[in-house]
Amino acid sequence: MPKVLICDNVERAKLGLDPSIMVDYRPDISREELLQVVGGYEALIIRSRTKVDREVIEKGAALKLIARPGTGLDNVDVDYAKSRGISVVNSPESLVEGVAEHVTLMMLAASRRLVEADVSTKAGRWEKNSLTGRELKGKTLGIVGLGRIGRRIAEIAGALGMSVLVYDVVDIPQDVVDRLRCRVVGLDELFRSSDYVTLHVPLTDQTRHLVDSARLSEMKKGAILVNTSRGEVIDQAALVAALKEGMIGGAALDVFEKEPPTGEILTAPNAILTPHIGGQTAEAQANAITVIGEKVNSFFRC
Repeated sequence: MPKVLICDNVERAKLGLDPSIMVDYRPDISREELLQVVGGYEALIIRSRTKVDREVIEKGAALKLIARPGTGLDNVDVDYAKSRGISVVNSPESLVEGVAEHVTLMMLAASRRLVEADVSTKAGRWEKNSLTGRELKGKTLGIVGLGRIGRRIAEIAGALGMSVLVYDVVDIPQDVVDRLRCRVVGLDELFRSSDYVTLHVPLTDQTRHLVDSARLSEMKKGAILVNTSRGEVIDQAALVAALKEGMIGGAALDVFEKEPPTGEILTAPNAILTPHIGGQTAEAQANAITVIGEKVNSFFRC
């Protein structure tokens, strides 16, 4: 009978774990306690609080599985776990709709100057004539990274009447290109030709500061940059400078190099900032837990 330790606050009932699995629920377990007991478990279910680093993995002599609801695995030493024969799973598929809708919302909010209009109206001003926006229809959207989220955004953009350019480091199947009615281009062309650019790439050595001052200088003067992937993909200082100089039209960020963000990004002009809530919908959070439960059940049935 496999033993599973739930280390963080997870709605246990929504996991739907098989009755044959023994579960210990300790959402407030300290690191010291975890190091003492982890050797007695075949699986860990965590969220962002618990760090499963090399030391924890070495203590987990019986570990076979590490599972985390959601997309992130930043708090797990994935490479070392896999080198020890431990499977690592998450549930990024559960957040697709929430993140895709958030990206669409941010593009619309930036285009229609929604935040400015809200603040102005609540302050008793009626600035209708000075708050002219623009429509998404007929504009070009560049999607960097055509995974699940990128593909869903391409679908939404097509429905809104946008042209879609895509770039990915892996080959994109022709049937996907045809279905999404998009065009595959190089990264330089995507940044030069897009009215909106949205980023959907993991953080790696290759993607860190993918968007730097040189890349920002390639963008159209009125272009909007959207990021819901990882904050470090953008050189934040370079972005602040670009916004202050009017090099681009604006930015909409849900992720930051440091979270919570501090410094000049908080006062940068034409920037919409949200606190990493792209996947923070009731549906996505519930689904993330359910999907992880299914993956744990499937793992121990094998």
